[in-house]
Amino acid sequence: MIVGNWQDALIDVSEDDDLSAAVDLGRHYETLQVYVPTIDSAQVSIKVPDAAGNYHDLYVTDNADGGNNKVISAASTGGFIWTIPLGGFRHIKIATSAGQTTDRTFKVRGVR
Repeated sequence: MIVGNWQDALIDVSEDDDLSAAVDLGRHYETLQVYVPTIDSAQVSIKVPDAAGNYHDLYVTDNADGGNNKVISAASTGGFIWTIPLGGFRHIKIATSAGQTTDRTFKVRGVR
């Protein structure tokens, strides 16, 4: 198993109150681990880039019914680690469903 180093994914409210800066995980990974810090109550989701570098919501196909499901956490105030199928992406952004009132530093790392 290859596990990347923890990196910061900062939501800087002076730049964007519900989206982090892009994080380069250093290589392509199948799985993403995210430490969700204390946040203003919100759902958390992952965005990944297309070939042109535009970021979009990450969806995963459900093996049970073949439907595509947005990768999103339950609404909470944080304080947990979340494991997400990433599907080989190298760059990610963290998004929250509600704007944050102060800067939030998420920790992310890839696993393959």
